[in-house]
Amino acid sequence: MITGLTRSGPATRRVPEWPEEPRSQAGTPRPLFEARPPLRKLVVVSDSDLLAAPDDHGVTSAALLTGLLTHPYIKLLRYRDEGPAAGLAGDGEPPRGWACLLPPDGEEQRGLVYAHDSGGWTYTGVSSAVAAHARGDAGAAYGDRPLEAAADQRERDALAADVATAVEADLFITERPYLFGERKIHIPCVTLCRVPEALSMVGLYLRSQGEYVLWRVADGSGGPTANEWLYYQIGAVALLQELWRWSGAQAAAPQQGTPDALAGLTGALLLRVVRALRTRDSFHRALNLPQQRDAVRTILVDLDTILVMLMGAVDASARFIHVLLAVQGDQRDAGWQKGGWRSRLADQGQPLAALFGSGAPLADVLTILSRLRNTVHGQAIQATMRQNGQVRDAPLTLPAEHESQVLACMDNLGGRAAWGARPGVGGGLAVDPGQFVEQLFSAVLRLLNAVMAATPPAYVRGQQPDPDSGPRWYSERNRLSVSWQLGF
Repeated sequence: MITGLTRSGPATRRVPEWPEEPRSQAGTPRPLFEARPPLRKLVVVSDSDLLAAPDDHGVTSAALLTGLLTHPYIKLLRYRDEGPAAGLAGDGEPPRGWACLLPPDGEEQRGLVYAHDSGGWTYTGVSSAVAAHARGDAGAAYGDRPLEAAADQRERDALAADVATAVEADLFITERPYLFGERKIHIPCVTLCRVPEALSMVGLYLRSQGEYVLWRVADGSGGPTANEWLYYQIGAVALLQELWRWSGAQAAAPQQGTPDALAGLTGALLLRVVRALRTRDSFHRALNLPQQRDAVRTILVDLDTILVMLMGAVDASARFIHVLLAVQGDQRDAGWQKGGWRSRLADQGQPLAALFGSGAPLADVLTILSRLRNTVHGQAIQATMRQNGQVRDAPLTLPAEHESQVLACMDNLGGRAAWGARPGVGGGLAVDPGQFVEQLFSAVLRLLNAVMAATPPAYVRGQQPDPDSGPRWYSERNRLSVSWQLGF
């Protein structure tokens, strides 16, 4: 899941930073409409114990995140409650890439020094009041520890959050229970995220700058990259784990001309998922901008496109089954939402039709997708701007004619709150667009994989291929990396 940035305060003081062009690209002629380098570097603070060691070559989310954070478009500061193992230099200068709190000296502010990998060190301070408040916030976290030890840790957690605020970080990568619990401290303009959420946010940022990184070594020495469309195709292949069955079905198809038709439909399904993933990035970029009219309009356009692309993938899966099993009638009549076509499929003794029977979870997924996709023919999904203090957002309003049916399906699929649907201000219902899109994507991917997994074994030739067989771009490491960066 791609999480949203924290928009809990006024515009920050962070200023644009135009990085130098990589030496390898200096002097390269540029097309007129090519995008510029990033407007501002991503600033990250991370608890040091969550990052991998420089010599870690494992295929893990921690190793990938550590490598991505060495990218020149990112400014990383590591943090540790006890300070870096090497300590401060004799003149009080911190190690490069670290933020270090100075020992308390009885003043209202506690000294903080930090130094990015490029540039000199900076001295500032954090308030002691916030940490003192956290210390007295009994019962908020660490209930399994003695009272004094729990208070000590809450204080350290609050100081860490204050450090992230003081250095004007965009992200603070941490797993501190107090900061994710019912804390009573305010962390303005800093997004707290665990390692999986950090991977999705860093990945989205780099893709927004035209950087499609397949892997990056933890020590920052580099790794393979891809072009835009190859990156999303690797992601789609990684998320459609059962797609190999359809390649086997194409090989086993007995009817003349059928393999070509099946290959075309498999390619259509994959292409729709690729396009939906690419549009999902555009959607999240707009969602993480200040929610003003242009950003909200972009969100609604991208939402329409996502719904159309995902529904297209689902329809392609029905046509594939229609052609493969030689179901009676024209393949244009095929559709999992069409009871008549499912009846003809059931008449052939195929259990596939039961996947979408009344009350089945996949039927609820299909209802949500199809009803909202059909809004492109009628009343559109709307978003209403609202202001709550310094936070402005634009929740979705479901079309009245479909609202009750869609909500009933959400209730059957983990509850409407999991889909971002909550009572709105002044009555009615408000749906968080980011939460809704993430739930829908995951649900539709489960649907597509379930259909492919239920393909009759008699029509599938061969076994699941080795993860590292085939083109090197689709290696297991690359598939894991891209799916992690996409938030799955």
